Amino acid sequence: MKMLRAGFIAGAWRRLASVPRLISQVQGWPGLAADCMGMRRQPYRVRTKSGVGCELRPGTSDWWIFLEIFVFGIYRRVEADIQKSRVIIDIGANVGFFALYASGLNPEVEIHALEPFPKNADQLKSNLLLNGNLHIQVHPLAVSDKSGTATLYFSPGDDSGCSLNQAKSQQCSVPTVSLSDFFKMAGIARCDLLKMDCEGSELAILSAMPTGEWPKIGNLIMEYHNPAEVDALKRILQQSG
Repeated sequence: MKMLRAGFIAGAWRRLASVPRLISQVQGWPGLAADCMGMRRQPYRVRTKSGVGCELRPGTSDWWIFLEIFVFGIYRRVEADIQKSRVIIDIGANVGFFALYASGLNPEVEIHALEPFPKNADQLKSNLLLNGNLHIQVHPLAVSDKSGTATLYFSPGDDSGCSLNQAKSQQCSVPTVSLSDFFKMAGIARCDLLKMDCEGSELAILSAMPTGEWPKIGNLIMEYHNPAEVDALKRILQQSG
């Protein structure tokens, strides 16, 4: 977390344009500002101008993920897709900020939030309770190339960096599911938007997707983690339409 904060502070000048947005759009922003400087010790709540409420855990990456999604707008490019979606699958849901962001744009959308790390999944459920009756289902699962169990690696404090294939200081066993098996398990015939942020599992997940399942996915937005895999990811997506 010290490195994460240092990186944020080092890039603070580039983010100055977002400060007025933070102050105008987030109730409880002083707590968030204190957290990003390492000066917060107790969990605290914030609420966006659109009415989304979130509880943030100091000493974790919650503050950074919240800023990325609700203030810096990293998912703004798919807002139109979210508003038109009936079903969204959120792979790597963390504590639910993307799911809540999407529900804020489209209260009727059905969202399947998959998060394998127990502490994050528990916090995700707590955040949902702050926001009334949303159509968000929590699945404590890691999406992988096959269904079963796997080792999840994590570092204390960096709760957004849990990974199935990147070694960290600690580990735990988690249930896994392939994307095609999840479609069957959840009874999903169509996913209008697939969001993936799964710390290096992207290629394995997409490589294992049967050809006949790709037409079920309307749009996809993802973060990749290994530059060496970009060409393979592009090839899979292009071949799949």
